[in-house]
Amino acid sequence: MKDVQALLATLVRTPSQAGIDDLAAIVGVISGWLDAHGVAHQIVGRAAQPAAIVINPPQHADDEVFVLNACVDTAPAGDLAQWRHPPFAAEVEGGWLYGRGAADSKAAVALFCTLARRTALNPRGRGRSGAGPQRRVTVVFDCDEHSGRFGGIRAYTRAFGFPRHCAIGYPGFDEIVRGSRGFFRSVVTLRGEMGHSGSGAVPRELAAAKLAQLVLALDRFTARAAPAGDAFPFGPRASVTGLRTGPRTYSVTAAKIDCAVDLRLTPSFDAAAAAAVLARTLAAIDRRCGSAHPSSMSPPNTWPAYMTPDDALLPRLLQQGAAQVLGAAPPLAVSGPSNIGNYLARHGTQVLCGFGVDFQRIHGPDECARLATLAPVLRVYQAAVRGYLGGPGGEP
Repeated sequence: MKDVQALLATLVRTPSQAGIDDLAAIVGVISGWLDAHGVAHQIVGRAAQPAAIVINPPQHADDEVFVLNACVDTAPAGDLAQWRHPPFAAEVEGGWLYGRGAADSKAAVALFCTLARRTALNPRGRGRSGAGPQRRVTVVFDCDEHSGRFGGIRAYTRAFGFPRHCAIGYPGFDEIVRGSRGFFRSVVTLRGEMGHSGSGAVPRELAAAKLAQLVLALDRFTARAAPAGDAFPFGPRASVTGLRTGPRTYSVTAAKIDCAVDLRLTPSFDAAAAAAVLARTLAAIDRRCGSAHPSSMSPPNTWPAYMTPDDALLPRLLQQGAAQVLGAAPPLAVSGPSNIGNYLARHGTQVLCGFGVDFQRIHGPDECARLATLAPVLRVYQAAVRGYLGGPGGEP
């Protein structure tokens, strides 16, 4: 697996932080590697702003497509002083390769590049006929995932449609993740009286007081237990994730505070329930703190939670492949963070959003991937690909 480790190290040494680095650089590295190893591919998006790299895209509208997906952009490195290993040095210590994106998700990029070079992505010896759809495996590397826009997968689906199946190579060696919480995101605007902060007469209606009430209310909401019978092991969650007010000054009370609010959804707590909770919360705050300047919220951006059934094709393929390679199949699980699986699942795609290398400190200082897990993860995905291509009628 020295070739996979070498590619992973090269990817980590090429910074690709979302919103900071020029993603054309790492796209050039991946494209150059694929060219050097004879793997045909295409870049979706503008040359100066690539959205995705696609290997073996569908050729016909009725192709049954199994997408292997990984993102090439990463979270920011943050405070470099907190890193013991430089974030873009790809240093190896104790069997772990350190660096931003080593686990999320450049290890998956290196593995899927290698899989595309070593493994047939179309059925061998079976030409297309009019008898039915043709299965194929397509690899999609998303260049716009950590921004939250999911621009790569959106560009892919605009060009090629929604796949039947998708496995996202997020890290995690102990579980196969087959679902995620959804989200409901809105900008809440809290309003109050603007006045001199040093005045002897304190304004009756303060936007800052409403903010304090909002944060407390959302904290209390998050502390609730998951509803009985919910298939997710954790309940919904609410957070204030961003704040913006007027010009920074110490002598004027804020007339308006915009709060980015994120509510995480489960199958039993959907977007309608989230909207109702937020509306009730704002109404209660205005009753307590004043309603001469009423609070409001923007139209939400929302994706539902999803969970692929245990007995669906993709979980069975990955578990069977893992049983062959590892001797036992990892258990199925669901995750708290959302991902492109939420977008794909609502359009009918069967999604797995996690089986990959063992990792530590994802999105934190000294993120790292355990090198010994590269080879077994590759073999598991190879077994799943072969099972998918070899099985007629949706059976491995």
